[in-house]
Amino acid sequence: MCRMLVMIGHLADFINQYEDVVNGLIKAASNDPYGSRLYGEARHSDGWGKVTLVSRLGGEPSLTVHRSVNPIYSDSLPNSPLSGLVNDGVFIEMIHARAASTGTPINLFSTHPVHAVTGTGDEVYMIHNGSFKKEELIKVLGLGEWVEAKYNDTFVANLALARRVLGNITIDDLRWLLGFMRTGANLGVMLVKHDMIQVIVGGYHARLNDGKDKERDDYYRLYWCRVGESSLYASSTIVDYYKPHGLANCEPLNNGEYHSYNINPRTGDVKLNDKWLISN
Repeated sequence: MCRMLVMIGHLADFINQYEDVVNGLIKAASNDPYGSRLYGEARHSDGWGKVTLVSRLGGEPSLTVHRSVNPIYSDSLPNSPLSGLVNDGVFIEMIHARAASTGTPINLFSTHPVHAVTGTGDEVYMIHNGSFKKEELIKVLGLGEWVEAKYNDTFVANLALARRVLGNITIDDLRWLLGFMRTGANLGVMLVKHDMIQVIVGGYHARLNDGKDKERDDYYRLYWCRVGESSLYASSTIVDYYKPHGLANCEPLNNGEYHSYNINPRTGDVKLNDKWLISN
């Protein structure tokens, strides 16, 4: 399974927090007590990646993607995307450290963020903690058996979502995708359109009444933190154990709670449009 961060808002709010927050993710990937208690795995060592959008006010947005099959805690990290920036603008980043489920491929195709394109040519990036029913999604999509060995469940889930999207991602699109959830669906999804960015972030996991639900709740808990006028979402281990500087204003999301943002990268307008609560 995995640890993740999503940052949405203004450059100025994250400049002084960024390195400490990312270091919290690196530490969580290297030593995760919640992962050890639930799955017997303390390290998220099967690659990492991030998608970053930076847009100075009045300028054109810049989107970059980085993926590696190396562990984030032993890899050479790229420079901070905020290094040297002083003027305000929009900043969006989704960053993910992966612990692959047993039997799933470990390759760049399956390293998050995974990428797909909608029928109208818009791009969809996804990071994910949990697992989907890949075999069922492959059947729904009408894909061949070759997909099974090459791509992981998150890649297939994002492809399925992208094929469904018409315009913005709706609560019905998300609810449909969650119908294929196996263990959990802590998600960061970025829909990149010509003039607008939609970001959806939230978490959902199954509770099985098998004596391990407390451990599941701890592991899958996703925090919503306010950083100035911006928002940061972080996996539980980062906040509970490594406590990055500046993340004092945090609250856990409900199981099944997702937030949908619309961002205009040219004007700097960042709006939390919807809070969706999806239940069993």
